[in-house]
Parts: sequence; C-alpha cells; structure tokens
Amino acid sequence: LRQEDGLRCLAAGELLRRTAEKVLGLTEFQVVNEPGGKPRIAVQEHFHYNLSHSGLRVAIAWGSNPVGVDVQQMFPDVNTEELAKRFFTADEQVYIFEQPEQTALRFYQVWTGKESYLKYLGTGLKKSLTSFSVLDPEIARLLQFRYLPDGYCVSLCSNDPNCVFELEDQPFQ
Repeated sequence: LRQEDGLRCLAAGELLRRTAEKVLGLTEFQVVNEPGGKPRIAVQEHFHYNLSHSGLRVAIAWGSNPVGVDVQQMFPDVNTEELAKRFFTADEQVYIFEQPEQTALRFYQVWTGKESYLKYLGTGLKKSLTSFSVLDPEIARLLQFRYLPDGYCVSLCSNDPNCVFELEDQPFQ
C-alpha cells in the first residue's frame, strides 16, 4: 500500500538473493511456503532463513535449524502501557514496567522477542501473543537481543548454535 513498504520488501528479497548465492551457491532459486506459511528455498530442507524489515533496516538470519528474526525501529511516543496490556502476559508486563528507566527498551525486547519466536515456530500471528511469555525459560533460552545505537531493537530466535545473523541499512531513503 505504501511505496516505502514495497522498497523494504525489495531490499529483503535482495538480501535473501545475496545470502543464497553466498551460502548455497545459488544464483536462481524458488521460494515456497511450508504448511504454516513460513517461506523457505525449494529443495533446501536443511537451510532455514527468516527476514524482517523496519525503517531503514533489513535483517536476515539463517542456519540449519528453524530461525526467526525481528527488527523494529523504536519509536519514543508509542503507548507501551496500552500495547503491553493488550498483547503481553502479566509477567511480561511486570518485567517491562518494574524499572521505569528501562520501559522502552524492555517493551521492544518483548515485542521483537514475541515476533521472532512466532516466526521461528512458523505460525505467524495464528498463535495469540498472550498465549506464551518470552520470559518462560524454555523460550528465553532461544532468544538473543541487540539494541542498535540508531534506535532499533533486534531479536533472534533459534536453537541453532551456528545460526548466522546479518543486518543491513537499506540503500534507499
């Protein structure tokens, strides 16, 4: 619907193309959807990848096991309290608001953690965001977070110790 969204999708596709060439030696490939809708490269059962984009960032993660990645531009004027009550579990809400100076960072950590976990599972938003907590030890052990100095939060979800994560600025404005 918006030109910026289309450009972000193109940049994500280009990042996937370059990754497939670098990692798999493929210059041509077909993307197919798994039963839950998660995309994968056809005839590459042992190559899992996931893409995300937000603002001027595009992220890709790949490995030999399922992966999920989410990058999110952090906006200072987001109503964290309203969104947390609507989409997060009670323990996640406590975690977010127990240290007021950390509220924004923790909000985006939980938000991107939930999205990357759902992408890791391959369910998308078919699973309710309040049906699980990223603070649950079984889920938390799968997650890694990064805060970028230019106001982005990135979450990677994988049980693959060799999972590779790359983040690039988009080459357009």
